[in-house]
Amino acid sequence: MLLSEFAGNAEVLFELSEVMKKNVLPHALLIEGAKGTGKTTLAGIIAQYCVCSSNEQQPCGHCPDCAKAQKGIHPDILVADGEQTGGLNIESIRNIRSSAYIKPNEARQKVYLLLHCEKMLPAAQNAFLKVLEEPPENVTFVMTAVSATSLLQTIRSRTRIISLYPAAVEEAVGFLESRYPDKERSELEKAAQSSGGNIDLAIELLEGKLEEARGLAVEIMQAIPLSTEYRLLQLLYQAVQNRALAVRVLDALCEVVTECVKASVGGRTNLTEAATIAAKMTQKRLFLLQEKIINARSILNVNVNLNCYGTWLCAELRNQ
Repeated sequence: MLLSEFAGNAEVLFELSEVMKKNVLPHALLIEGAKGTGKTTLAGIIAQYCVCSSNEQQPCGHCPDCAKAQKGIHPDILVADGEQTGGLNIESIRNIRSSAYIKPNEARQKVYLLLHCEKMLPAAQNAFLKVLEEPPENVTFVMTAVSATSLLQTIRSRTRIISLYPAAVEEAVGFLESRYPDKERSELEKAAQSSGGNIDLAIELLEGKLEEARGLAVEIMQAIPLSTEYRLLQLLYQAVQNRALAVRVLDALCEVVTECVKASVGGRTNLTEAATIAAKMTQKRLFLLQEKIINARSILNVNVNLNCYGTWLCAELRNQ
């Protein structure tokens, strides 16, 4: 993908385009924004710019280096992902710090993509700070995080912070039309509006992933008050098959329990099953469940063993 194909955030794209034209990209950038706003995509575009070998506009998108970057096989683009076990721990940061001083293999620059940096612990951040204070030549660091404030001020002060926001609905529709040329425009408009312009969320809506998660969340809430824990445990193990699904289900659980709380106090709810679920639990238990589910969702932001997490969550939700 090129900058011209990125949906929304026109001011950010214009500024980046000018920086690229003048070849004055900072040695360290931090891209912040909510899940689904395109942080990883934009980081990839910047990495592609750094290795592009074209004498024309960069990134050109068609030179050998751009082709390798797009396929994820360029030897001078190195990725460390905080969502992977040990991806941004202190040992991996020390390895990055050591290898940063080695010259690029093929391109003019070496690029380190540090993704989901909100999961980088303070010790690892301090280790990374050392290479930011005395950056090697021909090296660019591109970091992503939900919020820049999750990182130490000393790191933030040494990076150029780029803030991303959801696209305007019409911009989101335009992007979705290019991705799903066979879908009706009305369906794309509905997904763009429901997601508030969040591209990833709109894609999940169109591909039915959120409906699956919401259905599973409803079943989990229905299983909580049952006399035995077997059904709940069965559903939770299904929900934690992988981290992406676990996150979607926990997000959906947060919404479902909120709807149940509304139903318990006689409020209007958008969930058909909310009143039935709420009738089987006290208001006190629903409020407690709401707190526990929010806490359980936050725990997913750090590396956990998903099988152990499923067992723990079952005990948490059953405990009154």
